[in-house]
Amino acid sequence: MATSGNFFVQIQQKLGFRVFNKKIYEEAFTHSSLNLKDSNGKAINFERLEFLGDALLTAIIAEYLYFYYPKAKEGNLTKLRAKIVSRTKLNQISKEMRLFELAQISKSSKNFGDDIHGNLLESLIGAIFVDIGYQKTKNYVIKKIIKPFIDMSSLDNLVLSYKAFLIEWGQKEKKEIKFIIQDDFGSDQKVYYCAKILLDNELLAKSKAKSKKKAEEKAAKIAARILKIAPKPIHVYNGK
Repeated sequence: MATSGNFFVQIQQKLGFRVFNKKIYEEAFTHSSLNLKDSNGKAINFERLEFLGDALLTAIIAEYLYFYYPKAKEGNLTKLRAKIVSRTKLNQISKEMRLFELAQISKSSKNFGDDIHGNLLESLIGAIFVDIGYQKTKNYVIKKIIKPFIDMSSLDNLVLSYKAFLIEWGQKEKKEIKFIIQDDFGSDQKVYYCAKILLDNELLAKSKAKSKKKAEEKAAKIAARILKIAPKPIHVYNGK
């Protein structure tokens, strides 16, 4: 976590342009665990900027895809956009940008979950918009996020949810797929969740993780590998 003394030096290095509204960037990296409020009692944290950044990012990505794939159908563009703005992808990008290093968080808070990384990325985008407007925000997203971190050629095979893919496969093949979740206390006494997948009432795969969703996804990915099945590529034709 950055100290107040070098916060703006670091944020300007990451952004690559001059910051005008310093307070909005402080807010963009302030976690609600600090319980900060202004003189009017309004909470100071990144949640409102996260909301704004989420909407901006979705719009910018939609516009970028529209012109990048001039002959793609609406359904395919929607799928591609969903892959880019998925929580998993945004978390990954934020980690590579090392945004968490700038977060201002209560020392007593430890369990944030992985999604805080994507939340910080969205709040940063919201702050940039408030500071310098839409056009420059769009330029930043394209130059500093899309081009360095999004491999457009690999999006076809990116799976948003292996669980959803496996369930859809079962429906098409008329196979019964069941997900069973159980608590699993490890040797360190931390609670994990064990996900088991049954295929026609026979154990197919299992895995465990710190959240139910992640345990199911890991197990579903293993199951897909065992069954030797993979999602069909979207095959977006861009007319280039």
